[in-house]
Amino acid sequence: MSKKIEKHNTFHDFSSRYVPLINQYIDSFYNNKELSAKNHELKIAYRLLQEYCTREGKRIRPLLLLLAFAGYGGLVKKINAMIPVASSLECMHAFLLIQDDIIDGAVVRRGKPAFHILCDSSYYQYNANIGTWVAIVLADVVMSNALEMIATLESSRIKYFLNEFAVMYERTALGQLLDIIWSHPETISDDGIAEMIATMKTAHYTVSGPLKLGYILAGGNDSNELQRLTEMGYSLGFAFQMRDDIIGVFGDEKDMGKSASSDIAEGKYTVLVQQAWNKLNEKDRTHFLDLLRKDEKSSEEIDTIKHYITKSGAVTVLHAIIDEHLQKVHAILPQLQCNDFMKQCMLQFIEGLFQ
Repeated sequence: MSKKIEKHNTFHDFSSRYVPLINQYIDSFYNNKELSAKNHELKIAYRLLQEYCTREGKRIRPLLLLLAFAGYGGLVKKINAMIPVASSLECMHAFLLIQDDIIDGAVVRRGKPAFHILCDSSYYQYNANIGTWVAIVLADVVMSNALEMIATLESSRIKYFLNEFAVMYERTALGQLLDIIWSHPETISDDGIAEMIATMKTAHYTVSGPLKLGYILAGGNDSNELQRLTEMGYSLGFAFQMRDDIIGVFGDEKDMGKSASSDIAEGKYTVLVQQAWNKLNEKDRTHFLDLLRKDEKSSEEIDTIKHYITKSGAVTVLHAIIDEHLQKVHAILPQLQCNDFMKQCMLQFIEGLFQ
C-alpha cells in the first residue's frame, strides 16, 4: 500500500483529509455554474445550491466510497480523481434531503433553514408560494449535477458503477414512497412495513451502496465480496437508522440539526413506533395510535406519545436490535478482502457513529 494512504492512520485522519476536498470540489462546481449563468435568478439558484450542499455534515457516503476505493487497491494517484464521483453522492444526499423536508413540512436542516424555506426567502417577491416550487425544480438540478460529476470519471467500470448507482437510488426512492404512504398510519401491525421502510429508505444508500461503489471503482467484481459488503453495509445502515429513530423522538434539536420530535410530529411509522405499539396494552395502544395519526399535534400530545414509547420499553428493544446488527457487522468485517487500513477505519467509523 502506498505511503500516502498509510499516513492516514485513523478514520479521523482520512476524513480530515478528504472532507475539505469534497467541500472544495462542490464549492468550486457551483461557483463555476454561477459564473456561467446568464440570468440573475439562475445565479441565485446556484448560490443557494452551493450553500446547501456544503453545509456542515459528516460526509459519510462520499467518505465510504473513497475508503472502499483505497481499501480495495484503487491506485493512490487516482484517489483524487474520485473526488467528483464521491461528491456526487453528497449531492444526491442533498437532493433526497430537499425532497424529504418538502414532504415532511420540515423547516430546519443541518441547523439552518430547510432548502424550500431558503428558496422562499430568496424568490418570495415573485410569488407567495414559490419556495416549495423552486426547491422541487432545483432538487432535479442537483440530481443532474451529480450525474455531471460522475461524467468526469474515466474508467472502464463506469457501466457497473452506474448500474449500482441506479439500483441504490431507485430503492431509496421507493422507501420514501412507503414512508409517505404509511405516515399517520390507520393501523400498526407486525407486517414488516416499518423494517422495510428503514431498509429501503436509509440502510442501503447510507453504507452498503457507497462501499460497493468504491469497490467497483477499484476494479472489484467478485460477487461474493459484493454480497459481504451488502450484508455488512445493510446491518450497519439498519443499526444507524434505529439509532436515528430514537434520536428523532428523544434527540436534542441542536445536535440533530433539525426539529426535535420531528418523527412524532410527522406521524412516522418507524420501528420504534411499531415496537411501542406491540408492547402497549389495548387501551394505551388505541390512544397512542389516535395521537400518532393526527395531522396536527400539540406539545402535550407529543409528550404523551413520548411517554407511551418510554413506558412500552421500545427504546430498550431498539438498543437490542442495534446490538444484534452490530454483532453481524463485526462478524463480517474480518472476512472482507480489503486491506487492514480499511478494516481499521471501519471499526473507528462504527465506534464514532454509536459512541
